[in-house]
Order: sequence, then C-alpha cells, then structure tokens
Amino acid sequence: MSGCYSLHPATFVAVDSGQNICGFVTTGPCPDDEPATVGQLWALYVDPDSWGRGVGKALLTLARSRLVDQGFVEAVLWVLVGNERAERFYRQDGWVSDEVTRSDVVWGVRVEELRYRTAL
Repeated sequence: MSGCYSLHPATFVAVDSGQNICGFVTTGPCPDDEPATVGQLWALYVDPDSWGRGVGKALLTLARSRLVDQGFVEAVLWVLVGNERAERFYRQDGWVSDEVTRSDVVWGVRVEELRYRTAL
C-alpha cells in the first residue's frame, strides 16, 4: 500500500458555517477476509437536518479520495437491511450490492446487514 495516510481507520467530520457538526465519515482497511487492496467505508452519517444539502456526497467523495490515497483499488461497505434511503444513496454513487449478508450486534442489538462494493 502506498500513500501518505496510515492504514488505520480515520474519521472526518463535516461542519456547517456555524461550526456545528452535521455529519461524519470513517474509512480504513477492510477487516473482513478480503484482499489487502480492499478498503472499507466503515460509517457515514449525516444529521437529518442537513439532508439534501450535499453533505453526504461531499463526505463520500472525501472517503473515496482517502481510500485511493491509501492504495486501495476497491471498497466495501455494509448497510442495514431495509435502509432503502442509504441503499439508494450508495447505488447513485456506483456502489453495487453483491448480495452478501451478515448478522451483527450493534450496541447490543442484533442487526442484519447487506454488503455493497465499488471500484475506486
């Protein structure tokens, strides 16, 4: 892997003109059984009050750039099954579900997730 970033997960925040945090994105290496050339978008969240303002797209663009700078050529992410808004958002950016699902525990609650992939 090349690039100027460490290969540890990192989180970046988006702030509005009043310096209020309106979203964040976390990227890093893929912890799953994937080749070393696959990175992961670990989390992307935008405050609902900031939806429709381009915050999510800007964070996603930053995430892609960071993953490329780290030397990744492909990326994966996991979406909660049934989160149609998130699935639509990622599909519009070229992510494609590979139909792989997993069951995970998040904050003590069992959730089902669907994996998406994209070339970087």
